[in-house]
Amino acid sequence: MKLASGEHAYYWKLPHWATDKDPKTGARTPTVRHGFPCPVESCALGTGHDAAVAKAEGLNETLKEWRLGAERKTLKPGSIAWLFKWYRDQERFTDLKPKTQRDYRRLMEIVAAFPTRAGGTLGNRKAADMDGETADTLYRKLREKGEREAAYCMQVCRLVWKWAVRHKRTTGVKDNPFAGMGIKSTPAGENRPTTRAEYDLYRETARGMGYQNMAAAAALCFEACQRVSQVFGFWPDEEAVKEGRDPPAGLQWSVYKPGVAMALVQRKTGNPVWLDLAIEVEGEAVQLYPDLERELMDLRERAVRDEFGQPVGPIIVDERNGQPFDQRWMSTVHRRICTKAGLPKAMTFTGFRHGGITEIGDSGEADVRPISGHKTLAQTRTYNKATAEKGRRIALKRREHIQALGERDDKEPKP
Repeated sequence: MKLASGEHAYYWKLPHWATDKDPKTGARTPTVRHGFPCPVESCALGTGHDAAVAKAEGLNETLKEWRLGAERKTLKPGSIAWLFKWYRDQERFTDLKPKTQRDYRRLMEIVAAFPTRAGGTLGNRKAADMDGETADTLYRKLREKGEREAAYCMQVCRLVWKWAVRHKRTTGVKDNPFAGMGIKSTPAGENRPTTRAEYDLYRETARGMGYQNMAAAAALCFEACQRVSQVFGFWPDEEAVKEGRDPPAGLQWSVYKPGVAMALVQRKTGNPVWLDLAIEVEGEAVQLYPDLERELMDLRERAVRDEFGQPVGPIIVDERNGQPFDQRWMSTVHRRICTKAGLPKAMTFTGFRHGGITEIGDSGEADVRPISGHKTLAQTRTYNKATAEKGRRIALKRREHIQALGERDDKEPKP
């Protein structure tokens, strides 16, 4: 695909037969063959032709293995590709969630398919011969194609080699060359927090372009600090799948009672979040999340309703068909909105949640768990109990912070 810059970008598209369409939600989920869901998904390959080909070949091989129901029989014992295969057979890997397994497998394929100077691939090299210098070189080369993905590749390798050292009689691996690299889980600059001014402009532009659902989704991420995957329902509820139930796609209308509260459960952590939408202060009702409710109420009028007239189904759906968003289409629409509004290219949808949590911190609250649903505090050593009362206090301080910013802007001279 030719980009606006004139460069060509490459993509790997998962064949249609490798996914199944849910008859109720319309969402496409990985097809199950030989007892396993398809381990790969459509993804971008970058702008470098040779690297894109190498990565695509690895993905093609993984797809072929899954389709045939058999692992490659040509793996050399003790090789890096063999070590990855050995790790995937371990309980610590098979106990992971299906999505995490797919992500780990994809990252392993990137490393295994990485071309070497000798003309082969890294997967054919002996795992025990991997040293720190080679690991650093691999990381440096992968960073040229993307900081975040390079960091994740190194983290997966660190896990694999750590487990291999523990089982050195089987693997022959005695050292972990990926330990001590000092790589952060989230590379700097990859997820900038969206400011409230950017958030306001984004919603206004989205509404003007007819994407009210995107405006509401941004509000759920920024105001309610919800994860993007939670809002759009980009991965299924594994427990529901195991029990044969149809997993709900994204946040449902049932969690929202206008003017009262939102009852949420963080899918990633399982933590409940009770979001009061209004409280009474000195006998006067104070709306805690007016922007969020404004977006939701506009959307609520169009929602499908049950026999009692109550909205049902997912809150965020694609305007074109009333079905949950396809992840690639959501990214396309998000970029269109940002381009129309003149917003930075680095502004990701995840940045809305980041910006909302940052705003809470700026208001003077370090413990954001009552809103964000996190399990632990990364910002402070004081572990306060997360309660509904604390959540209301956070929301009130946040409103006061926002109003104070508005008053400051009004006093400043206009250019």
